Amino acid sequence: MSDSLFIAGMLLLMVAMAVVSLKTVPAGMSTPAWWPNAGIAIGLGIRFRRRYTWILALAVAVVTLPVLLLLSGRPVALDVLLTVASALEMAVGALLLRGRGDRSPRFSAPGDMAKFLLVAFASSMSFALVATGAYALIDDSGATWTTLVTFALKHVAAMALLTPLFMTRIPRKQLAGIAESAARLSATLLVAAAVFLVNQRLPLAFLTFLPLAVAALRLSPRLLTFAMLGVTAIASLGSEYSMGPFAFDQHGAATGTVMLNVFQVSMATVILTLSLVVGAERDMSSRLHESEELFRKSFNSSVAGKLMVIRSAGEWVVERANPSAKDLLPGLREGIDRLDTLLGPEPTGQLSAVADTLVDGNARFTLKLTDDRSISVSVAVIGDRPEGTLFVLHFHDVTESERLRQLEQDELNRAAEIQRALVPDTLPATPGWSVGMYAATARQVGGDFYDVRVERSAIVLSLGDVMGKGMYAGMLAAATRTALRAYRPETNPSDVIKGAAHILDGDLRRISAFVTLAHVQVDMDSGHIRFADAGHGLHFVHRAGSGRVERLASDDLPLGLGDRWQEICESLGPGDMVVLLSDGVLDRWGGSIGGLEDAIAQCAFRHPVSAQAVVESLCSDADGLLDEDDVTAVALRRTG
Repeated sequence: MSDSLFIAGMLLLMVAMAVVSLKTVPAGMSTPAWWPNAGIAIGLGIRFRRRYTWILALAVAVVTLPVLLLLSGRPVALDVLLTVASALEMAVGALLLRGRGDRSPRFSAPGDMAKFLLVAFASSMSFALVATGAYALIDDSGATWTTLVTFALKHVAAMALLTPLFMTRIPRKQLAGIAESAARLSATLLVAAAVFLVNQRLPLAFLTFLPLAVAALRLSPRLLTFAMLGVTAIASLGSEYSMGPFAFDQHGAATGTVMLNVFQVSMATVILTLSLVVGAERDMSSRLHESEELFRKSFNSSVAGKLMVIRSAGEWVVERANPSAKDLLPGLREGIDRLDTLLGPEPTGQLSAVADTLVDGNARFTLKLTDDRSISVSVAVIGDRPEGTLFVLHFHDVTESERLRQLEQDELNRAAEIQRALVPDTLPATPGWSVGMYAATARQVGGDFYDVRVERSAIVLSLGDVMGKGMYAGMLAAATRTALRAYRPETNPSDVIKGAAHILDGDLRRISAFVTLAHVQVDMDSGHIRFADAGHGLHFVHRAGSGRVERLASDDLPLGLGDRWQEICESLGPGDMVVLLSDGVLDRWGGSIGGLEDAIAQCAFRHPVSAQAVVESLCSDADGLLDEDDVTAVALRRTG
């Protein structure tokens, strides 16, 4: 509804302006001295999307033609062609100003003014060429050039003074108040009246630029436009009544009109450009001020210490410090501004070394002060100054967090030592059998664990993996290994796993964890093995005779998830080998069971005697994968 009212209002205004213009045609001319409808029409066109342009142009033609037919006194065909030219002019100007992006044109910077003037000349020339051709065909008066020039200039003048009122502007604060604005507008109109109504012949039109230029420093572009419209009305009135520098009786109606239009275009171009430049500079100054205020507030209110420091030859001097920095470095409150005094010579030297390598961006590091405090420092280059290079330092005290981190590290180191101590010691001699063991953790404390026990004619192998890594996984691994050792080697593997699960069940449920586990019992005399799998699945037997690798696995669940574990029985002949592996070894060989089985066969073939050589070959280069998972392997080969 608001768009419809706006369109209706503009069309009615165009009717009124057309009537006034045609009623005030200068003596000796067949066309008005000024045609404001050119500026209003393009202003209407740029307010709406491109697809409505020709519809609006048709509406402009419909309301303009009747007025021309009634008041112009020209041939009907000529008025029709001039109406068509007006619609074409509006369409060309609106389409060019909206551009391919079909956006409302901006009028906020000097570049916008330049683009607008180019479009204004282009669209006015489209009208002038059609109008000149129409006059040449229908009302040949022999003044083709005069017609072309007068039509082009009067339409450009109308666009320069009226169309910017319809364009999108960046809101700008007007410096002048109501009283000052009224005074400046009054002064402008009084000077215009003196030049165009009182002055008879002297070329003093330039004087009107003076109050307008001063007003451009304080008034908004919109208010300036209304002031220039007032000057235009006064200049037109004076010129028609033989007053002022453009008096029609002195120069002739056509020449006076051209001079008047040139004055209008020049006035709009100079004053509006000046206003846009001043506004842009004022906006930039305002943004810089706001940015400086924001920086000052941020600098002073930051909980981190901040210093602006000048580095010159051989010294760092504090230029600015926020309250947090003064709390962290009390010497600042005492007026000390040298960093080597505030931080100490050695920390300042470390800072200088970092700054020497800093080209762009920033660097972060930790400094140990002379008072045994630790501070985390971030340093960045701001720029060069006459007295040296300006740096900004952000820092905060990390003494307590460093101490806590060191305590945690010490605890991890001790836990790692304990976990290493739980690795089976040197095994007793096992004639006819070869044992291999390998373990590398992704962190200091891992979730993988293994155990090998030899008692009389029995060997027990265990390998497990606790969900997760770190301290908790290491603690559960140690607890699981201890629970397994609570049973004698001759105990059935399924009973051992069931008993360990019972011991650990409460802890596993409390922390929502589980443990995968393989437990193997081997009779060294007969080579008979009994095996239980609690969701681990990476257990293999390599057959020396055929070179085949057999996977031993079940569907039983891990400790913490299941409650029943079946037992698998196999036999190892001479040269056969049982291999227990962790997920890390599987990843080492591409993550597929088939690839791992091929790797076991290859390693066993290359090392036909030593089980230790086999596991080391399987786990070779495992250190490169330790960020992913622990790598653990246990192998037992029957050699006799």
